[in-house]
Amino acid sequence: MSYLRCIQDFDNCPFRVYDSEKKYPVCNFPREHARLIFSRQFAGIPGLVSRACDWIRKEQLRLRSIREISRKKTLDFLKNAQVGDVILCMKEHPQELKLLEKPLNASKFVSCQRANGKIIRVQACHLYSISKGNYYSDYFVYKFKGKKRAQELELKAKIYGFRSKIEEKSNGYLLRIYGDSQEEIDHFINFYIRQNFELLT
Repeated sequence: MSYLRCIQDFDNCPFRVYDSEKKYPVCNFPREHARLIFSRQFAGIPGLVSRACDWIRKEQLRLRSIREISRKKTLDFLKNAQVGDVILCMKEHPQELKLLEKPLNASKFVSCQRANGKIIRVQACHLYSISKGNYYSDYFVYKFKGKKRAQELELKAKIYGFRSKIEEKSNGYLLRIYGDSQEEIDHFINFYIRQNFELLT
C-alpha cells in the first residue's frame, strides 16, 4: 500500500511522516486504518479517525454515508424488486439490466438480461432499483462543463434510485430526473447536485 501525500498544514498530526525519497510529507493514516481492519480491531477505528486532520475526518464521514446508502439500496432492492423490472447493476461498470428472477438475499446470484439480449448472472448486492415514477425535474449542464459531467450526474441519480436521461442541446445538456415524488427529486438536485452533499436516503 502506498502512502497518501499529506495535503494539510497540520504539524502536530500523528499520521504526518516525512518521506526521504519523495522529499515531502506523507500521511500514514491509510496504513494504520488498514492495519486495524486486517487485524479485525474495528473498535479502534473511531479513535484513529478522531486523531486525524479535518480532511481525513470529512472523507471518512463521506465514505460512511456512501456505505449506508449502498446498504439501504440493497435492502430496498431485495424487498421491492419484481421480475421484469429495469434495474441498475454496479458490477464492474454501471449498466441497466432487466431482472429475470426474484432475489432471495444479497449474496445470491440472479439472472438478468442485457439490452443486447444476453443473459448474465449477477450477485444481488450489486443491483439497485430504479424508480418507475413519472414526477420529474430538469437540471441543465452548460457545454463548458462538458458531457462527462452530465453523464456523472445521470449515473449518480440512478445510484440514488432515480430514472434519468440526457438530452443534448446547442449550449449544453439537459438532464431529466424522474422519481416517485417531486419532493425527493428536488431534494436530490438541491442538495446533491447544487450543494455537493452526500444524501442518506
